[in-house]
Amino acid sequence: MATRRGSIGSFGSVSSTVSSGLTEIEEEAAEEKLYVAVAAELKAGKATLFWAIQNTTRDQTIVLVHVLVPAKLIPMLGGKFPTSSLTTQQVDAYRMLERDKMNKSLNEYINLCSQMKVKVEKAVIEMDGIANGLVELIERHRITKLVMGAAADKHYSRESTPHASWTTPMPSQSSMVSKTPSLPSRQTSMASLSEQSRVPNVFLRQNESFNSYVSTTEDLSRQTSFSSFGDRNAAALPPTSSVRIPHNRSVGSSSNYPWEGISRSSRSSSPSVNFEDIINSCLVSVANYHESEAGSLILPSINGPEKEHIFSPPNHDMEDQGLDGDIYNKFQEALKEAEKLKSEAYEEYCKRQKAEMDALLALQKAKASEHKYAKEARLRKETEETLVAEKLQFEKLKKQYSDISEQLKMTVEQKLKLELQISEVENAARDYEKKLSEAHELLRSLQLDYDVLQQEHDKAVRDMDELLLKEDQTANISRSFSLEFSSSELKKATQGFSDSLKIGEGGFGSVYKGFLRNTAVAIKLLHPQSMQGISEFHQEVSILSRVRHPNLVTLIGACSETLALVYEFLPNGSLEDRLACKDNFEPLSWQVRTRIIAEICCALIFLHSSNPYPIVHGDLKPDNILLDANYVSKIGDFGISRLLDQSSSCSTLSYNTTNPRGTFAYMDPEYVTTGELTPQSDVYSFGIIILRLLTGKPPVAIVKLVEKYVNNEKLHAIIDKSAGNWPFAQANQLARLGLRCCALSRKSRPDLAGQVWQTVELSMKSASLSATTLSVRSVSKNDRTPPYFICPISKVSIHSSESWLS
Repeated sequence: MATRRGSIGSFGSVSSTVSSGLTEIEEEAAEEKLYVAVAAELKAGKATLFWAIQNTTRDQTIVLVHVLVPAKLIPMLGGKFPTSSLTTQQVDAYRMLERDKMNKSLNEYINLCSQMKVKVEKAVIEMDGIANGLVELIERHRITKLVMGAAADKHYSRESTPHASWTTPMPSQSSMVSKTPSLPSRQTSMASLSEQSRVPNVFLRQNESFNSYVSTTEDLSRQTSFSSFGDRNAAALPPTSSVRIPHNRSVGSSSNYPWEGISRSSRSSSPSVNFEDIINSCLVSVANYHESEAGSLILPSINGPEKEHIFSPPNHDMEDQGLDGDIYNKFQEALKEAEKLKSEAYEEYCKRQKAEMDALLALQKAKASEHKYAKEARLRKETEETLVAEKLQFEKLKKQYSDISEQLKMTVEQKLKLELQISEVENAARDYEKKLSEAHELLRSLQLDYDVLQQEHDKAVRDMDELLLKEDQTANISRSFSLEFSSSELKKATQGFSDSLKIGEGGFGSVYKGFLRNTAVAIKLLHPQSMQGISEFHQEVSILSRVRHPNLVTLIGACSETLALVYEFLPNGSLEDRLACKDNFEPLSWQVRTRIIAEICCALIFLHSSNPYPIVHGDLKPDNILLDANYVSKIGDFGISRLLDQSSSCSTLSYNTTNPRGTFAYMDPEYVTTGELTPQSDVYSFGIIILRLLTGKPPVAIVKLVEKYVNNEKLHAIIDKSAGNWPFAQANQLARLGLRCCALSRKSRPDLAGQVWQTVELSMKSASLSATTLSVRSVSKNDRTPPYFICPISKVSIHSSESWLS
């Protein structure tokens, strides 16, 4: 703290500051800061701040200290009211205004310091008293340097002499710094103040034990002393000097220092004066700090009149009583002697007190030194432990570095080995790739050779199979037929294969009408130069020699020499000729057409269920369906028919070929695309024949045509009118049956022995009833059976469908 001419701070703050100051001897400040107590107004505290800035370094931080004393009377409605008579909201609002005003003032100080490029902080506390606030700030922030402004000129002593200063403060204690180099001469050091403050207590307790005295001395020794940053050469006042504290002259006394007359005699002769009361009186008057000029501390006088010696001996009373002059002189001498003795005793007491204080301070310094030594030892021990740990860590890191270096070295060596191995592997891989490429080329060459050999092998196997088949077929022919016709007989029967007897011709050969042994026959002469003709010859002989059915052409004999087949002669030609009305033949009636459909279905069921090998015709069409004299249909031309092996691994019986043969309009689409011949292929051809018998239209695109009219329910528009009046229900059933048989997918086609035969059987029964009615009428007119109902084998009349089917 600083005072301009001897102003003294609050004794309460001195006491607390001394306590904290002695405690802080053991600690070192992290950062040296200068605390400056400033007034609320910039105008009042600007000079103090300027002085502090001028007397400090630029790097040092200045902390602005201010104690906000809340007003006890709050102005309101033209008057002032105590806080107890107002509401909490009103008091809080006014306190907020006070804080805003304080912050605004402190911001002005901060702006001023910022302009001067000085580091500045602020420390603010709100308390009822300035002294208490300063003490609290000193304890809280451990302040060692505090600058305060001096009091106004009217508070200085008229007897002050220049160049007086406070004593140098003890280490680590709070200091009061003056901003002026000169101080009043009547000011004493805080040491003398401390000594004088102890005197009344000592004399009051002169009969107490020494231990109690030492305790009192130790308690009072915790009081702080103040020093000055002013004239360091100024000598401290003697211990006997009286303490002069300025007080407010408005009290009415003429003296500035109410305690300056307290002499050694007065201390001894007036034990009733309690120094604690003086301190309390000073502390009460500290509250007037904020009302004084420049923030100086003002202490009032203890008694009213200002005298040089407040406690003077009662010599005037004695004189007034008229004592004798000699007695008075003796009394004065005795009194002076006593005063002298008391003065000597007091000097001894002060010396002893000072020695005790020095010893106490030395003890405290020793304790602080011991504490510092212990702290330094602890720090040294921690440093040594840290150093040992760091050394261990360093050794560990060094070892790790060595291990890592070794591993790195090994890794580099391993990397080189791996790179060498990779290079070798790459070279080997290139060699292997080259060899693999050569192997692939060799494999392709071998594959080509294998394919050629396989083809040759397959061809040889086929040739062998054909030879074996020819042998078997020749043997079968010899076994099956009792008649083996010679070529001469065939030439004689056909008049040398005369063109006049030729009844048909195709790519396979020609068909001639002949007479063998008084029987009309049809002789089919195949081209001997064609391998296909030879294959068809043996195939047809093999199949027709195995089966017999009323609706299959009967093979009478054969001639291996000329590759000729001898069949029974069927005078009404083929179904294709009858549909085309060739040679002006009358159209077939719907009853005959219905019966032909049933007969073809029956023959196909017989072929597909043949044992041990099912037979697929493969080329079913109207050209290969022949009609006898009674218009009974018979299926012929089995040249491309196939026997299906039941031991095949396929789920369905089939024959695979790479060269599908047949008439395209009647061929199964799947057979054309896959080369797989199945019984369903004959079902497709049978469906086309049904649609042709219904409509009389050509086979090309007949499926789409009939489907269109059936879906539009206009089937009657395309039914062949030359067949007579078809029953619509029967015609519709047959049309839908034909469309189902012509489905593109084999799985969608119906089974002949199941759904197809049920529908066909119903249609045939209806046609038979109609034919019976016609035959009865014919018999009444002509007493003979119509040729339509004469069995071609037994040559007997058939009156129902069951008789000939059985």
